[in-house]
This record gives sequence, structure tokens and C-alpha cells, in this order.
Amino acid sequence: MVSNSFTLSKLLLLPLAFHLVNAVCPARLTATPGQPDIVDNPACPRDQGKAVIGHDGTHFMLQCCTKKRPGANQVGRLTHVQSKKDCVNKCLSTTYPTCDSVEYDNSKKTCTFFTLGDFSTEDAGGDLKDWLYFINPPARPAPDNITHMCSTDCPAAHVPFKEEKTLTYRDCLDGCAKLPKCLSIDWSSRTKMCYYGKHSGAAPIVAPAYNSAYSFGCAGACNKEDDACACGQSKSSKSSKTSP
Repeated sequence: MVSNSFTLSKLLLLPLAFHLVNAVCPARLTATPGQPDIVDNPACPRDQGKAVIGHDGTHFMLQCCTKKRPGANQVGRLTHVQSKKDCVNKCLSTTYPTCDSVEYDNSKKTCTFFTLGDFSTEDAGGDLKDWLYFINPPARPAPDNITHMCSTDCPAAHVPFKEEKTLTYRDCLDGCAKLPKCLSIDWSSRTKMCYYGKHSGAAPIVAPAYNSAYSFGCAGACNKEDDACACGQSKSSKSSKTSP
């Protein structure tokens, strides 16, 4: 009789346990949102599907109650990491040059670093683990005012019409020069992704992880002698204006 009562009590508690798990875990994502909101210090469940920006301007998407995706390769782990934002910033450090995604353990405060990360369909079965992975920065409106030739402004503010991986910033510039409608580029030194844009003005957000050039005949945006961005030097552009 005691055994039956104990079993019955456990069965009655199951719906309550299921409710508690779902109360802290939001509805699961089915794909990466196209225009996610940006948050500074992400927390679950409220920030499911939102993006956090690392210290160098790199964007990561948050999936709450989610484990690493199959195929992601672990490249390191740290303990005593106090927040998901800290976890992302450690991923972006020079210690883990290939890191593009992290799994954060909320209970143990452990941050595990991965490469080849992306959207994950792996349910963590509760709120102990969250998954954050690299995404292309969402487009942001930017005025078409021509000011500088070179910058480290936020990529995708130029609303790219094409993107591809290039080995160097110069390759990205040369690729733009071959496209008649290309007026701007953003190149990520970390992911080697090149974004070709039609926007001719400055982007509004500073992001040190990216090199940008805009309103130019692309090949003229770099100083070919020292392979450096020739900011502040007068160069010809597709318009009649030059940089100050």
C-alpha cells in the first residue's frame, strides 16, 4: 500500500515538473531570425532568438535550452564564467582563433567553445544549457553621405547584395572592383567573410572585427605600397567626391 501511494505521488508530480521545465524554456526556434533584436547581456527565456554583440562587433544568436549542434567541434572550455556575454567574449579572444559558437552551462558557469557551430536543433531538456553561435550582422539603416574612404564600421549596415569568403581584405576589395553595382565592402578578419554592398555612405556602428570601405572605386581605397587602409588620404571614387 505504501509503495502504491509513493508511485501515485510521483505520477502526480510529473505534470508539475513538466510545467516547471517549460516555464523556463521558451518556444523553440525553427530557424535563425532574419532581423533579430540586439541585447547587451542576454538572459533566458526572455532573449530567445535575440543577438548579442561581442567586444569586437561580432554577432552571436542565442538559443535557450539548447545544446551544441551535431558536427560542431570543441576547441576549449573554461570554468567560472559568470555570464553568456562573458562566454562570447572569451570565444572571441586570441586564445580560441577558430571559435564561432559556445555552449553555456548556467548551473556550473562553464563555457565550452566550438568551431563549425550554427543553428542547433538539439533540445537540452531544460534550462541548464544555452547555445550561442555566429551570425551575419543584421542590416541597419545608414545615411548615404560620403565622408571617409575607410573605416571599421558595422558590416551589413551597407545592406549587402552578395557575400563570399575571401582570404584577405584586398581580395574583398578586388572582388568589389569587378562588380559594377558595388559601392562598399565589409570584411571580417575573423571569419574571412566579404560583404558587397550598394550603400555609398558611412555605417553607423563601430565594430573593430571588420574592415570597411565605401563610396569608392574599390581598388583605390587601400594604399598599395604598405597594404594599409589609406584613411584621410584623397582617393578617387565612383562619385566626384573624395575623402577628406
